[in-house]
Amino acid sequence: MMKTGRLILDCQYGSTGKGLIAGYLAEKNGPDTLITAWAPNAGHTYIDGNGRKFVHTMLANGIVSKNFKRLMVGPGSVINVANLLAEIEACKDLVSLDQVYIHPHAAVVFQSHRDQEVQTMTAIGSTSKGTGAAMMQRILRDPKSMNVAKQALLDTPLEGRVVTVDQWMEILQYGAEHVQIEGAQGFSLSIYHGQYPYTTSRDVTTAQVLADCGIPRGMGIYMEVVGTCRTFPIRVANRYDVHGRQVGFSGPHYEDQTETTFAEIGQEQELTTVTQLPRRIFTYSRKQIEQAVLMNGVDTMFLNFANYATEEQLDQIAGHIRSLTQLGWLGWGPTAYDVHNANTAGAWRK
Repeated sequence: MMKTGRLILDCQYGSTGKGLIAGYLAEKNGPDTLITAWAPNAGHTYIDGNGRKFVHTMLANGIVSKNFKRLMVGPGSVINVANLLAEIEACKDLVSLDQVYIHPHAAVVFQSHRDQEVQTMTAIGSTSKGTGAAMMQRILRDPKSMNVAKQALLDTPLEGRVVTVDQWMEILQYGAEHVQIEGAQGFSLSIYHGQYPYTTSRDVTTAQVLADCGIPRGMGIYMEVVGTCRTFPIRVANRYDVHGRQVGFSGPHYEDQTETTFAEIGQEQELTTVTQLPRRIFTYSRKQIEQAVLMNGVDTMFLNFANYATEEQLDQIAGHIRSLTQLGWLGWGPTAYDVHNANTAGAWRK
């Protein structure tokens, strides 16, 4: 029976440091079971204390846990086979293919899905990695054209890693003791709760992540929800054609924030993890975080990119978070050494 669990969820538009806090907490607390429901349209980065960098779209960053036993790829996943195999190979000192368990109803993305999105989804700033198209094919439920794992992974190196629903439930009930769930993308990109249509292709909430990961309610587990946010949230890039004309808009912002630039806050331009395009950046929105904390039942928050804020800005943002929930950690940079417990004096260093 699962005893403890942690779910990590982005409270803004993505790229808040989910991968960083996931790796940090995995090294500190040692989960034995990692569960994800990722898709290849979002990247997750962790740099450990020795400077080793993990950039994953398929493989959970919690594999750095000293107690790691298994990665469970949930039914809500969209799997890029080449990405998953490449990431396992790059981390073969930490994880083996035999430690991966794939739910039979997870979707698999093909080149045809990527081609479809390139043609149709530029207008909303999509990463065009085929995620939405792959999900739509699964929704169609055509028995003659299935892209779910139990069919689509036949004759691939992942075929033997697909389990049955009964086996999935057995692992959860009798194998997993300390679980870490790593969410994907951000709450403000939720197709249900974000600024539609400038959203991702699915819901991004605690309830949906649990469903996508195949976690049943009432298994006697305490699930801590760790929210992640930035001092200055970002969105992915708008899109421009070869003539410099804007052909895609990645979306609006909340009423109580404004769009700024990296130059205006004295920082280098960031690029998106997956598409390597320049990010847009905004001031902190109280409304955004209030909605995220309420909708997702956030227990503890990780406030990242503290180094982007002035002392006054950081005090105001931290104070606002503490009025809503616990502030657990501050991030001052990209590595595990840059994460500090927010309740210690050293956390507030510049």
